[in-house]
Amino acid sequence: MTGAIDYYRILGLPRDATPDEVRTTYFELARQYHPDANPDPRAREHFLVIQDAYSVLSNPDKRAEYESQLPPPPPPPEISVNLQYSRNIIPLIDEPKLVYALAELVSTGEPDRSLFPPIHVCLVVDRSTSMRGDRMDMVKANITQFFKLLKPQDMISVVTFSDRAEVVIPPSRPADLSRMENRINLIQTGGGTEILRGLETGLAQLKVAKGLRMLRQLILLTDGHTYGDEQNCFELAKEAAENGISISALGLGHEWNDAFLDRLTSLSGGNTTFVTSPKDLYTFLEEKLKALTTVYARRITFEFKSTPSIEMRYAFRINPEVGPLQTNSPIAIGDLLFGKSLVILFEFLLPPLPHDLDKVLLAEGRLVMELPNKEGHDVRMPMRINRTVAVGPELDFPPAPIIEAMSHLSLYRLQEKARMEVSTGNATRATRHLQYLATHLLSQGNRELAHAVLVEAENIQQSRQFSQEGEKRIKYGTRSLLLPARTE
Repeated sequence: MTGAIDYYRILGLPRDATPDEVRTTYFELARQYHPDANPDPRAREHFLVIQDAYSVLSNPDKRAEYESQLPPPPPPPEISVNLQYSRNIIPLIDEPKLVYALAELVSTGEPDRSLFPPIHVCLVVDRSTSMRGDRMDMVKANITQFFKLLKPQDMISVVTFSDRAEVVIPPSRPADLSRMENRINLIQTGGGTEILRGLETGLAQLKVAKGLRMLRQLILLTDGHTYGDEQNCFELAKEAAENGISISALGLGHEWNDAFLDRLTSLSGGNTTFVTSPKDLYTFLEEKLKALTTVYARRITFEFKSTPSIEMRYAFRINPEVGPLQTNSPIAIGDLLFGKSLVILFEFLLPPLPHDLDKVLLAEGRLVMELPNKEGHDVRMPMRINRTVAVGPELDFPPAPIIEAMSHLSLYRLQEKARMEVSTGNATRATRHLQYLATHLLSQGNRELAHAVLVEAENIQQSRQFSQEGEKRIKYGTRSLLLPARTE
């Protein structure tokens, strides 16, 4: 055994990996590289190395001796975690209660831009029949403008799909812009919409350069529904996240399935944006590229456990990209940029608590992340969300950032309630929710969105359903109200 062999890197584990993680990872790699399952001649050699790593790291004495020969572990990530709560002390009362926690992550280090890896962006473009005309022209024009924002060391690939997928531009450096623009301009529309085809082909392009140290991003542009392949798309999104690939989506027009795209993107820490104009499309692409070139921590996930009787009901990323998150562990919460905050609002539902309790655990675990400007393994840092409980505590008021986030979340939830009432046939209650929402928007000076809400309320009274455009305009309009908890 020698310290020159990095057994942790071989297994893809951090230095503080638990025995269970070592064992689980070994069995996964063994299934992948065992000679009986993998005929590649190189697989046997790699399998033997994996076995050596496991024999050392699974044995406490051998592991301690091995680690004594290693250089000191890397310093912890330069990230501060600030937690604020809706209540400092939770009252012990015999009824359920909601508790909110606002988690703010901030990078405290200075960026070394010479260490930033290049990026690989794959654009997966819907070219189905519904995209013909002005819609496809808008997409083509913005893609060619996007090419000009790339740096020489970056990579771009473009995939189009309808009921089949085609690689328009394989992974390429942006050296010959005129050739790439010509290929984009030749895209023709036709056929149905099968998003699975596009995702499969797009992820394959990003995996071509897997051996290179790059940040990889898939951006899906679509205006329609996919049918029958949704679950397979979700599995691909999970696989993408495991491979360090983030998926974001742009919904064009108003026919696309917002619930599907929201879930698809949240599985990899991405987000969905509603595109209403060419400016929206270009702004999204420009900001996405800027974020990729200033990222401190990539693919941050929150692995946690909580008291069994406590339910995490909602998790929303408020900054830098607004969007709902999954509530099951691990939660993919996104990327942290230099000089920016990553802000997440959690909502917990607590049952009546025992009166002999002095603290309650809401969620305890660790943030797992990749640091792109530092080569090495994923790094981890602890995060614990808990509160003191007491009988009859004095009334306290939530901090201003919590109040602001909760008030905006309540507006977003009003449109959710209206959508739910419409789905169950209760147009009267849906209209009431929207009228209440419009009143609050007007009081905040948001007249344009309030007008759209009132127009939709009248439409529901007449047709007993949302219009596709109005539904998305209200959903993503109220979502955008979830502004950063503090000024950057």
